This record gives sequence, C-alpha cells and structure tokens, in this order.
Amino acid sequence: MLDKNTIFEMKWLLAKMELNNRTKQGGISYQKPKSDRIDHIHSRTSGIHLGLRAFQSDEILNWLSDMSVDLFEINHSDEVLDCDKMPDIGIPYKEFVCHPLSNTVHTALEFINRHRGRRPIIFRNDFWYFKEIIPDHIDNMDQIMPNDILIISLPYFEDFKYKSDINEIFARCCDLNIPVMLDMIWMPLIHDVKPLHNTDCVEVISHSMTKTLPLSGIKGGFCFYRRPVPERYDLYPLGNKVGYHVSLRYVNEKGYWHVRDGMRDLQKKWCKIFDLPKHDMVMIAQIPKGHLLEDQSLHQHRIPESKLFNLIPFYENDHVLCQYLQTKGHLTLYDNKV
Repeated sequence: MLDKNTIFEMKWLLAKMELNNRTKQGGISYQKPKSDRIDHIHSRTSGIHLGLRAFQSDEILNWLSDMSVDLFEINHSDEVLDCDKMPDIGIPYKEFVCHPLSNTVHTALEFINRHRGRRPIIFRNDFWYFKEIIPDHIDNMDQIMPNDILIISLPYFEDFKYKSDINEIFARCCDLNIPVMLDMIWMPLIHDVKPLHNTDCVEVISHSMTKTLPLSGIKGGFCFYRRPVPERYDLYPLGNKVGYHVSLRYVNEKGYWHVRDGMRDLQKKWCKIFDLPKHDMVMIAQIPKGHLLEDQSLHQHRIPESKLFNLIPFYENDHVLCQYLQTKGHLTLYDNKV
C-alpha cells in the first residue's frame, strides 16, 4: 500500500513530465493554479484533480501524427458511417441519419432551440456543462412533466454507469411525448454495455469522440437525428467534417473498442498499485470509504458524494512512475508486468 508522501512525490514527477511534454499539457487557463501561493503554483498538475481527457497513448498519437488528410477533399466529401460498427445498445440506427458532430454543447443548444417553448431538463449530477446552460435539474423521473425535453448522458456522468432506471425514464418520456437527446461520449470506454428499451422518445444522439481520441481542440464525432431530419440541417450543415473524418477512420481502422481494450491491463495494474477496486469505465478506479485517496475524487469539486479516481496521468507516465516506485521498494519487476 502506498503512503501519502509517495503519492505526493509521484504528482511532482507527473507535473515535471507534463511541463516537458507539450502533448500532455492543457491550455494555460486549464492549468492555472488556484492562487499565487507557491505551493499552489508548484503542485498544479493538469488532469489529476479535474475532469477526464482522452488517453494519449504513443500508439494513438503516432496514428494521428502519421495520418494524411486532404482538407479540400474532406470538405466536399459525404462519408457515411457504417452503423453496424456502432455498439448494439438497442438504438434502431436505420431510423436516424448520421451527420458530422459540431460539438456536444452546440448540439444541445440546437436541440433546445428546436423545442423552444418547452422546458429543458437534466438530472442533477449530469455533465457539468449541461448544468451551465440548463437551469432546471431534477432528481427523479417523476419530476418529468409533459412540456419538458430531456438531455441525458449514457453512461451517466455522475458515476459513468447506466442509470439504474434508464429504461423506466425512457418509458415515461414515451408516455408523455418528451423528446430526448442522448449523449454517448463515454460509451467507447465502458464494458457493461446493455440494450436500451423504450427508445422511441430519443430524437437526437450526440457522440463526440474527444474522450476516446485526443482531439478536444478539433472536436469531432457523430450526431444522429431521428428521421425526418429538419431541412435546415441539410441546407446549412453545422458539423465538423475533419473531426468526423478522423472519427470514421478510427472506427474503421482500429475498431470502436480499441482504445478501451488497450487500457485494460493498465487499469488492472494501477488499481493494484493504489489498492483500488476497478471501475467499469476503464479510465478510472473506485475509491472506497476510508482510503487515503478519498479526498482525491475527480468529481470532488462538483459531486462530493462521487468517489472516483482518475488514472489517465498514471497510464500515460507508466514507465517512469514504475521506475520510481521500484527505487522506493513499492514495486517489484514481477508486479510491473501486471
């Protein structure tokens, strides 16, 4: 079991490696310390405390770097996603049209605008940006009213699992004729994939790939609109064809679950090092009550009751951190082989 001082020193190593590797750095505003105190300045490390970002593996970075793209050709192309390569979660993709995604928040705003006059709602601990643009937060499905529209993430942002009553929520939305937007950004990173029921209420599905691929500055992914699609979406396309093209190539060349499956052994290894239970979502571990990392939850600033630990910085710097742990006597060569 690691002690707090060892974990603190590992964070210093992470901070130093991020400083010397631009691919691991966020924007200046993202990395800004909490204050001008010297300990806040020195201890700030992007990605450890706040949020989750895509795993920047050498393999994926090299694949992206070696990719040749013709921007003019992409701009004029009409590439089509083979929906058979998408996860089978009970969505009848033949009833939808797939467009390039602009970004998830813009899609949510378009969805709200299309149904202006209705009340947009989310569940209380859903994606923090949804909370920024939607003031009405509900705690249970009984609070869904006939004039509402619902935006919901799958898996759910609070714990990166399916909401236990997701099918009952959809059934109520069908009964009340409630349009639903489904956000599937985390889907490629979970294992417990189950079919949905009562999905006739789902009108829009946003599927950004920016948590799977490190393309947050470009955006990109897929947006599914239930037929008939509003004419303006064809007349004035709003999606990002470059991000769409890269996302298509990822699904076609690597496979939808490739990044998730590439992290499985790292998750097993780092959960063992930290003595943490594995989570179904491959980027994180669960923090048991009383564990020395209990105050390190990635959601602590927004969802204090959620106890999840971000493993991505440790995956990305696995080799150096394991060398350090070996010198400290915390890791044997046998352990390092997973």
